[in-house]
Amino acid sequence: MFKVLPTKIFPVEITSYDLLKTFAIIFMVIDHTGYYFFPDESWWRVAGRLCVPVWFFLIGYARSRDTGSRLWIGALILVTVYLLAGSHFIPFNILITIIILRLIIDPLMKFSQQGIFHFTGLCFISFLLIIPTSYGVEYGTQGIILAMAGYYARHYQKMGLDKIFVRNFMIFSSFFFVIPQFLLHGFSLLQFYVLFSGIAAVYYWLYHFSSTTHPVLTAKLSPAISRLIKFTGRRTLEIYVAHIVLFQVIALLERQERFGLFEWKLMPQF
Repeated sequence: MFKVLPTKIFPVEITSYDLLKTFAIIFMVIDHTGYYFFPDESWWRVAGRLCVPVWFFLIGYARSRDTGSRLWIGALILVTVYLLAGSHFIPFNILITIIILRLIIDPLMKFSQQGIFHFTGLCFISFLLIIPTSYGVEYGTQGIILAMAGYYARHYQKMGLDKIFVRNFMIFSSFFFVIPQFLLHGFSLLQFYVLFSGIAAVYYWLYHFSSTTHPVLTAKLSPAISRLIKFTGRRTLEIYVAHIVLFQVIALLERQERFGLFEWKLMPQF
């Protein structure tokens, strides 16, 4: 089902991946801080939405489609912790979503290239299935469109496309993400405007993203800050799993009404 991958050799300098993933990690922690400890203060969740397109974009942008043992183990740990600490069984955590997307993104992209009917059909079906699939895995079919944006950003030339198509698809992808999130979370109109502005900035970054190193930035930063950025950019899976486990345990120890030892629920209340 999975295989152990060889250790990856990282550059000495800070990379564009390190910066992008560090940004995503920061806003991910903000999001989960709000979810676990300030559930009635939705601004935390508004800020947290900014990290989501990054993770899915990178699935499509990456060359590798390996799911590896670390990803499976991380997903299993979270499922176990959710059940033990009285959280929910479904939707399955985002690591399961990532595994599924890595397995299906290439076949889906091949399907979408067969013609305009296939492309629009895939986008339309993904839109229709957002809510039902979100009950199965986090973000459901929203992840497909967000990952497609990353795929187009990297492979558009090989596909005979141009930058205008990539730009337009990213605009479509941003609306595809923002509007369902606005409706599902019940954000206010002001929060919608803030979320939309933030997502627009994130997509501008993603549109111009490329795999590069930053030796000048690395030299200017203190060694401690440089190491921290490289750590958060290169150990995202471990950070994700560890902070979820920590937050879940703290919430359980605080005896929050939403959590209780072994008092797991089939799904959370939306």
